[in-house]
Order: sequence, then structure tokens, then C-alpha cells
Amino acid sequence: MSAINGTRGAAFCRLRSSLQTFLIACLLPLSAVAQDDQTFDPIAAGTLLDELVGGLEAAPEDADVLDEVRSAAVRIAADAGSCSNTWTDEVGRLEERYAPLAEVTGDVAPAVFDQRLEVRELLDTAIARQTACAGIEDDASALIERVTSIQNQLSQRFLSYRGDSVLRALQDFPKRLRNLGKLIGQGGDLQFTDGLDAPKLLLLLFCSGVVAAGFGVYLRQRFLQGYEKATRRDQTPKLRHLFPKPLAEHSPVLLSGLAFLIVFYAGVLNASLDLILVRLSLGILLVGASWVVIDWSTGPLSPAASVKGLIPVHVQPLRNRLRIVALTLVASFIVLGTNWLTIRLIGPDVAGRALMIFLVACSLLYVNLYLGRIPGIKYRFRLLRAAATVGLIIGIAAVLIGYQNFAGYVIHGITRSALALFVLWLFVWLVSTGLKSLRQEETDDPSALRQALGAGGGVSRSAIGFMQLVSDLVLWLSVIVYLIYVWDESGTTLEQLIDLVVRGGTVGTIRLVPAQIIGGILVFAALLIVIGWIKRWIDRRWLQHIVMERGAREALITLFGYVAFIIALLVGLTQAGVDLGGLAIVSGALALGIGFGLQEIANNFVSGLILLFERPIRAGDFVTVGDIEGFVRKISIRATEIETLDNQNVLVPNSELVSGRVTNWVLRDPHGRIRLVVGVAYGSDVEKVRDILQDVACRHPEVITDGRAPAPRALFMGFGDSSLDFELRCRINRIDRRFAVASDLNFQIDAEFRNAGVSIPFPQRDLHIVSYPEAAAAAEEPRTQPPIEEPAVRELQPEPVTRHHSEAITVSAGIDECWATLIDGERLSKWLGGEVDIAAYIGGAYSWAIPDAGEVRGRIDMFIPPQRMRLMQMPREGEEPLPTGPITITFALSEDDGKTRVQVTVAGMPATEEWEEDYNRSQTFWRNALIDLDEMLTRK
Repeated sequence: MSAINGTRGAAFCRLRSSLQTFLIACLLPLSAVAQDDQTFDPIAAGTLLDELVGGLEAAPEDADVLDEVRSAAVRIAADAGSCSNTWTDEVGRLEERYAPLAEVTGDVAPAVFDQRLEVRELLDTAIARQTACAGIEDDASALIERVTSIQNQLSQRFLSYRGDSVLRALQDFPKRLRNLGKLIGQGGDLQFTDGLDAPKLLLLLFCSGVVAAGFGVYLRQRFLQGYEKATRRDQTPKLRHLFPKPLAEHSPVLLSGLAFLIVFYAGVLNASLDLILVRLSLGILLVGASWVVIDWSTGPLSPAASVKGLIPVHVQPLRNRLRIVALTLVASFIVLGTNWLTIRLIGPDVAGRALMIFLVACSLLYVNLYLGRIPGIKYRFRLLRAAATVGLIIGIAAVLIGYQNFAGYVIHGITRSALALFVLWLFVWLVSTGLKSLRQEETDDPSALRQALGAGGGVSRSAIGFMQLVSDLVLWLSVIVYLIYVWDESGTTLEQLIDLVVRGGTVGTIRLVPAQIIGGILVFAALLIVIGWIKRWIDRRWLQHIVMERGAREALITLFGYVAFIIALLVGLTQAGVDLGGLAIVSGALALGIGFGLQEIANNFVSGLILLFERPIRAGDFVTVGDIEGFVRKISIRATEIETLDNQNVLVPNSELVSGRVTNWVLRDPHGRIRLVVGVAYGSDVEKVRDILQDVACRHPEVITDGRAPAPRALFMGFGDSSLDFELRCRINRIDRRFAVASDLNFQIDAEFRNAGVSIPFPQRDLHIVSYPEAAAAAEEPRTQPPIEEPAVRELQPEPVTRHHSEAITVSAGIDECWATLIDGERLSKWLGGEVDIAAYIGGAYSWAIPDAGEVRGRIDMFIPPQRMRLMQMPREGEEPLPTGPITITFALSEDDGKTRVQVTVAGMPATEEWEEDYNRSQTFWRNALIDLDEMLTRK
């Protein structure tokens, strides 16, 4: 069997050399023709196909010949397909030109008849070229299918080949051991540099190894000492410590392997990976590198940190098992050479192949079975782990009974798949962690990078989210393509997929080319990014220097964005292969739809543009639209979002804002006038009433009395049916709070009227009672009085008068670190902003100078270190105490599994409409403050 295989292999080598010679001779003229006139030559392509078929028949089972024939046939099929598509379009164009000339004769119009003949000749030529190209494409496709069938048959034959069993391998073990000794003895064939021989090389290897290992031990000790000091001071390990820690721990092995490699490549002229001694030196370096990756990937700041239950119980056993896998893989590389993972390049009877496959399979099975004991993985990926277990057991059984090719296919496929998934796991974590740091960190480098990427400010989260989506797609698609390559034993599946992506296929009458579609999507996405940069550049560098309203600038930027979006869409569609000629029909249908069913949408669109240009309303304005009153939250191109005072979000079509009556209470300024109608009893002192009304208005803090607006006035409007009618007119700072101000004024007016003896009348009505004789007689008759039931007493529950809200977050810092932040004024100032001064004991005073908001002060009325602290807020200067009691801020800390839960509860806010905005502002502030606390403690 070996002799037959050797003879056949020699013949195949000779045939392969001959085939390569005439393939190059044929491809060069074809390339020259393509470069000269940029056209496809069907005749030359047909000749090349015939020669390829001849070479295939001469060597039908040579793998290299099959690969070369298939590659050449794929290129010819692609070129022929492009030629066929080009001439098909040309035939369609010429048929349109020829259609009106088909009935023309020389008797009617000789000149036109000559044109008809010319067009007919061009059409016949185009049809002939299109037919020839299509024929070449069909022939090339048929050859590709033939080669694919042969490759599949060879793969099946290869996998079903049975070699020596384990018993036979054990019998031949002494002879193979002697062969291994001869292989190692290749050192006698080494070609040394001048002045160097084998003993000197051995001495040099020993000395360099000792020096490198000693230096590695020194580096490890120095790093571990610095690491212990840093972690003792910072209490928690940092990434700058943990990342180089595995490098320092395994530096003796790494430096020793590196020293051996340097000595070999510096002292041996023919040093290469074909020598087992060189592979052994590289294997030492690979062992150290693999252990570094294993230790880092299972450390505290690594992807493994998110796996529940892995750290610290299962981390060391898992590391030991992974190191065994690394050792078996490196041993396979040392024994089998550089092609150790490509089983088709290593014969089934190569010494040590079965043993290496068996060891790798057992080590992988050892790791896979242990993964089921980790809580975070136990109920995840069960199908994948079960499939890997079954595949490994089948591979071990196959290698034991002699099916080494099949076992190698299964074991190597599982090994390479596991390595690919491990690398994917690491890269996905690195990308996610990096982008998260880019989004949250406020240091100089992330901020500068965000600005360079156009992800600064409010759009940072969406921009970085898009970057993470793209990176995840690239990583997953790369791994999927690699897995197809790993498990494609015939070597044709991946090529077929690539051919399908590049050449596309026909769905009905539509030809879809995935490569063009993907290219169109990428071009469209790239243009959108460029458009965003251009918009920001125009806004910063050009429009801000033009004297115009901000509303007009935003409108121009918005219009530019819409136009650029349409252009980018058209370019992307063109790149994707969409015929834009059909857009005329779509545009006509769209215009018809706008005229009938979409006129409201078009009206709202145009109205949105008008709102963007004129800016009669802006985000944050307080407006009244019909029976809707509230704050404008967002102005979109179709509708405007208004948040009512009841916290209801109402979408109002833009057409109503443009064509209807809209009241913008704060268009020019937030001031506004309120009017209160008050009636007093006849006979009241009208002078006193006027003075009381004006005095009450002047004392209210929201009423403007500093000359910016007319002073409050009380007007005597007339004589009513039951009262003297007065009207109090005053202007307030914020018209959106007019209801609360009116209520306060009414309460105070009623109290002042009572103190001054001014009565507020109620309408007078006369009631006339008429008696009838029948009714009087009926009244004299005795009647049975029904029993009077005592009314049921219903206990009225008092309505809540205050509101509270709680915000919480779990931080990675310890509870002592968090408590120290709460009781230290400097840390509080850094966290909350402004100047904070606090005396950390019960009854201690605190003060907080908030920028642009004044000073908040109070005292501590609960102090339980390090778990709970409550601050009681005192009224500001000039303010009356709240009738509902003081506002309190409670900090509650609890520790769980090394992390701390921080909860902030703000209570005592009056449950009134006047305090609604303060309540919402408090919620937002403390929610963001807790996020800032987490980031501050993480950076520390």
C-alpha cells in the first residue's frame, strides 16, 4: 500500500508541475488581452477551460491539481458572468433602439434604413457576445461542479481510511521511539556560524537559559513586591496591576524560551521551524505565553469576573486544566511540526500522530466536563458543551480503533473551534470594556477620543453603541467564516459561499449580489458618519459667525442633514446594484399617494420645517394649544411632544401648531400677568380693600416689584349684584407657575380680609312659599314616622401631604470607602459639586454651597456608622419653614459580596403642584449623582 501510494504521489507531482507550467502559459496571454482592451475573450477562455479539463483527467485525484483547476475555473466563471451581464444590458439597450426601426424599408427612408442596418448589425454582435460569454460561464460552472464532486469523494475516502490500531501502534512503539531519536539527532546536520560547534552551542544554550530564567525570577519578585504595596494602599486591584501580573509571574519561562530562540537563530545558519530543536525552543515560549493568557483571562479584571461562581472557588482548578490543554497543544506542535492543525498535510502513519490526537482529546474533555461544575456556566451553553463532549468521545474511540483521519478531523475541528470561541470571548469583552470606558470616563484621553469620533456630548451613547454593534458584527462574522473553514473537510464549502457572495444569485427576476448589498450598506453608513462630521463643522466654523437667529441655523443644519441623507441613500442604493431608473415610477406613485392618502403627513412635514425656521416655540416653552397646556419637550419633523402638568406626554401634529392658535407663554420672556377677581360686600371700605390687595401681591416672592414690570394694581371694576367687584393685576417671574401663585394670593387675601373685617358676600336669593288647602289637610293627618337611622360614620383618611423618592446603585467599592466619602467634606465637594462642609456626628451641622442655586444648610439627626446617616434641611434665609416639616436626605449603605449598595432617600417634599418641578429635579440630580459616585470610586 505504501509503495503504491509513493508511486502515485510521484506521478502526481510530475503531472502537477506540468499542469502548473501550461496553466501559467495560458493565463498570461489571457491577462495580457484583458489588460490591453479591457474585454473578456471567450475564445481564449474556452481554450483555457479545455486545457484545465485535460489536466484534470491526467491527475484526477491530486489535491493540488484540483485546487488549481477549481481556482482557475472560478475566475473564468466570474469574468464570464460579468461579460454576460454587460452584454445583456447592451442587448436590451440596442433592442430598444431597434424596435422603432424594425418596420423601416429602403423605399420609405433610405437614410433611416441604413441606420436600421447598422443597429441590427450591432444587436447581432451583442447577442453573439452575450451568448458566447454565457456559454463559457456554463462550462466553467460545470467544471467547478465536477471538481467539487471529486473533492467530496476524496474527502470521504480520506476520512474512512483506517490505519494501524492502538495495539499495533504499541507494538511499533520501540521502532518509532528510535525514529524520534533520529529526528532529534538532526542537530548533527546543523550549519553553525564561524567559530561555533555543537558543544559550544549547548553551553551557550545552557548559559543563556540560566541567565534568562534568573532575570525572570528577579522581575517577578520586584513586581510582586510593588503589587502587594499598591493593593494594600488602594485596597482593590487595578487594571494597571493585573494586566502585567501574569507576565511577571511567568517571565522565567518566557525569557528562557526567547533566549533559546535567539541563540538558535543567531548561531545556526539553517535554523527554521522544520528542526525539532527550534520548535522545542519556540514551544517553551508558547507555553509561557499561553499560561499568561490563561491567568489573565481568568483574573479579577477579566471576562471571567462576570461568570458567577468562578472566582475564587473554581478559578485555580480551571487554570490547571487549561494549562494541561496548552501543554498538549504545544507538544503536538513540537512533535508534528508546523502543519499539526492541518490534518490533510500529515499522513495517518506519522509517528506520534495518534498519541498527540489522543492527548489533546483527553485534555479538552477534562476541561469540558469541569465547566459543568461552575455555577455561571452550568445552565448555559449546555447544547454546545454536550456536542463537544460527544465529539471528543467519538474522536477518542476512533483513534483507538485506527481511524486516525476521522479522529484527527473531529479533534482538530473541536480544538480550533474552541480556540476561536475563546479568542472571540476575549475580544468581545475587550471591545465592550473599552467602549464602556470611552462612554463613561471623563479623563482627557477618552474625552479627546470621543470628540475625534464625533461622539461627544449628548450623542456619545448612540455613537458608541453603533461602534459596538459594528465591532460585534465583524468579530462574529469572522469567527463564523473561520468555523466554516475549519469544518469544511472538502475545502469547497467556503469557496462556494464566497462565490455566492461575490457573484450573487437570481431570486425570481431579480439578481441579488450580497457583496454589492454589503458594500452599499457600508458606503451608506460611512456617508452618514461623514455627514455628521460635516454638520458639526458647518455649525461650529461657519453658521455661528453669521448674524442670524439660532432657529434659522438649526433649520439650515436640519435641511442639510435631510438632503445629505437622501444623497447618501441614493449612493448606497447605487453601490448595492439597485437600478435608479425605477425610482421614477416610485416617485410618481409617491406623489400620487401624497396627493391622496399622505397629504396630512406632507402637511406635518412642511409645518415641521416652518417651526424649525421661525422657531415660534422651542423645547422647554410653556404653551397652550387648544385644551392642551404644558411644556414643549421635543419638536420632531412630524409632531411636537408636549408634557402636560399631569405628566402626560401628548403628541400634537405640527400642522395644528402652524395653522391653529397657539399661546406661547414664554416666547419672549418667562414673565406673565395674572388677574384675580375679588368681590366684597356692599358698605366695605374700598380704600382698605385696594390697599390690602396691593399689599398682599407685593409681599409674594414670585410677584415682580423691582421695576422690571408694572407694579401690582387693584382696580375697582364695578358694582355687581351682590358685591363690589375688584380685580388684582400683577406680573410674576414665571408664568408657568401662575396657578400656584394665584392660590397663594387667594389664601393670603382671605386671611387679610378676615383680620380687617372685610366680608366677601354670597349671592342673595328670596324664597317664596305658597300653601294649598289640600296640602294643609294632608299635613294635619297623623303619619307614622319612619325610624331614623344613624348615619354611618366613615373615617376619612388624610391625604398625603409630602412625597419622597429613593435612588440606589451598587458600587464595586467597599462599604468603608463609601462611608468615608459621605462624611468627608472634600470628597463630598468633589462628588456633588460646590463647597460642602460637614461635621460628622449626630447633631452636627452641614452646609452645601450650590453654584447658581444658593446655600443649603442643616444638621445631622441620624448617624449610625457605617450604615446610615440622615440630613435634616433647614429653611434658607428669608424663607418660612415648610408646614409639612423639614426635607430630609437619608443615606443607607449595605454590603454584599464585596460590593456596596448605596441608597439615597429624599423625603418631606410637599405634594403640591408648586413643588412638582423641584421633585423631578431632585430625582434627576440624585440619579446622576449616584452614577458619578460609582465612577469616582472606580477611578480611585
